[in-house]
Amino acid sequence: MATPLYDAMTRYIETQTVSYHTPGHKGQASLLAPLAHTAYDLTEIPAVGSLYDGDDVIEQAERETAAVFGAKETFFSGGGCTLAIQTMLALAVKRGGRVLMGRNAHRSAVHAAALLGADVVWLLTLDPDAVEEQLSADETVRTVYVTSPDYYGRLADISRLSAVCRRHGAALLVDNAHGTHLEAFGLHPLTHGADATADSAHKTLPVLTGGAWLHVSADGVFADLSRAEVKTTMALFGSTSPAFPVLASLDVAQDWWRREGRTAFLKLRERIEPLRQTVKALGWEFEEERIDPVRLTLDCKERDARQVAEFLRQNGAEAEYADRRYAVLLLSPFHTDDQLARLQELLVQAAREPQAEAAASAFTAKMPDHLPETVCGLREALTAPHETVPLDEAVGRVSAQTVCPCPPGVAAIVPGERVEKALVEQWAQDGMTCMMVLK
Repeated sequence: MATPLYDAMTRYIETQTVSYHTPGHKGQASLLAPLAHTAYDLTEIPAVGSLYDGDDVIEQAERETAAVFGAKETFFSGGGCTLAIQTMLALAVKRGGRVLMGRNAHRSAVHAAALLGADVVWLLTLDPDAVEEQLSADETVRTVYVTSPDYYGRLADISRLSAVCRRHGAALLVDNAHGTHLEAFGLHPLTHGADATADSAHKTLPVLTGGAWLHVSADGVFADLSRAEVKTTMALFGSTSPAFPVLASLDVAQDWWRREGRTAFLKLRERIEPLRQTVKALGWEFEEERIDPVRLTLDCKERDARQVAEFLRQNGAEAEYADRRYAVLLLSPFHTDDQLARLQELLVQAAREPQAEAAASAFTAKMPDHLPETVCGLREALTAPHETVPLDEAVGRVSAQTVCPCPPGVAAIVPGERVEKALVEQWAQDGMTCMMVLK
């Protein structure tokens, strides 16, 4: 086999499996079809601009996007939300002070903080009162970093968090990777006072994988930030050879959003109501006060959600994510009514399937209930001499790596923390056999 990846992709496409995962176009958004032509695979020439320079057609497209989403400035990323996260954290670190970060942060944020040498204080809750308490107790914290929505679609109370941050002069950064579409429902964190947001547009909108936006608010601590400073900061991390079809898809998507995207997502909320009613009847409803209106999260409770996801897979429907208890399906305006009706049928059938014994798992998208002991800082641990040892020999040692699967990318342990026996026992059940620890 000379082309194993290409062949695997071809075989998968031939199965005609319906995508309930990223990217948001679901392989069905015809408005992106022209970008598949190799003629669009251009590079940074005068005719199409340079991503990090500005004053060109890319900047024009970015300004159009900013106007659509109500940002002071918007910046295109061809390096996914990771580049946007790296940039906004770097801008925050330049302001000085420590970073208060929700522990359900994606591993890209953990690694960005490590590379930047940021002093991170971990939060086990995003409750505004808890954030207020932390900021009141530690005046050196100048940045609060939260993930909203989380992988299950739960939304943090951004309005209250913003008010808390502004009282203390702290920047509020939001990893809004899974929430670009929330603007249709008045739920985008930028609308509720975030200073900057990182949006993985490709996750829910018709954008090619790797396309993301960094939005900066017109108010708050970044109000005087110049475009040039943001571009220069992005260039520290981003490729000098961005994929122009990806950048162009961001431009196509902002125009689509203005013309019909908002309406399409509002209609989607209505179209999936029968699905939600079925899930409720099955006893799998995900009950939260603040939730993404169009993400379908199944709370399978005593049933292993991974087995539900496997049943869907065997019947031509691929979920975004599943752990021991929860399965996540990403629904899109590009799903047909027939596809949604078929999914409804499959969920009913899945609930009737015999339940096999559930295997334990250490990895979830939930906030952990406690933190391992911190021995040294993230950057120190990430760059220190290390060795790889069998998993059972890692107990008591200091981790030199972030341990988490992706998805959901939420860390069970980060560099600099002491490895606990209970974690090792859980990781072993998930098939992990070794890890990197400090010498």
